Amino acid sequence: MNELNFPDDFPVLETDRLTLSQFSADDASDFFNLRSDKEFMKYLGLSPMTKVSEARNRVHSIIQAFDTSEGITWKIALKGESKLIGYIGFWRIFFSHFRGEVGFGIDESYQQQGYMSEAIEAVILWGFDTLGLHSIKADVDPRNKGSIRVIEKFNFKKEAHLRENYFFNGEFLDSLYYGLLKSDF
Repeated sequence: MNELNFPDDFPVLETDRLTLSQFSADDASDFFNLRSDKEFMKYLGLSPMTKVSEARNRVHSIIQAFDTSEGITWKIALKGESKLIGYIGFWRIFFSHFRGEVGFGIDESYQQQGYMSEAIEAVILWGFDTLGLHSIKADVDPRNKGSIRVIEKFNFKKEAHLRENYFFNGEFLDSLYYGLLKSDF
C-alpha cells in the first residue's frame, strides 16, 4: 500500500435501480428540499436550511471537495432520472490511514425500499476495490435506528459510544462510531 487511488474523473456508479453521479449546481433545489426538512435533519446535528443559497453553497463545497481530492460525494437518483433523491459519499478521507468516513441521506419517501442499501454497497465496493481503502468509518446518532440498520447490514461494527460528545441546539448528544475493515466486508 503506497497511496490511495483517488480518481481524476468523477466515477459514476450504477446499481440495479440507481445511478450515483456527480453533483451539479442544478441539484441545489432538490438538495434544499432534503436539507430544509426538519425530520430529515433530526439526527444530523445541523439546523435545517432556510435558504436555497445555503444549498447552493453546500453543493458547491461538495463539488469542490472532489476537485481538491478531499472527499467524494455522489448524488443518488433513480436509474434513468436526474432528480436527486439522496446522497452518499466519503465526505472525509484520511489518506495516510487509508480510511474514509461515509455519510448518507435519502428522502423520506424513498426510505425503507432498499435504495440506501444498494447505494452503500456500491460505494463500499468502490471504496475498497478502486480507491484502495483499508477501513470505513461511520459516525451515527444512537437514535438513528434506520442508519444503524443499514450499516450493520454490511457488517460495520460498533467501535465506540461517545457520551455527550457533540453539542447541538442546547443539548449534549451522543455519537456511535462504527467501522468496517476491508477484511470484514
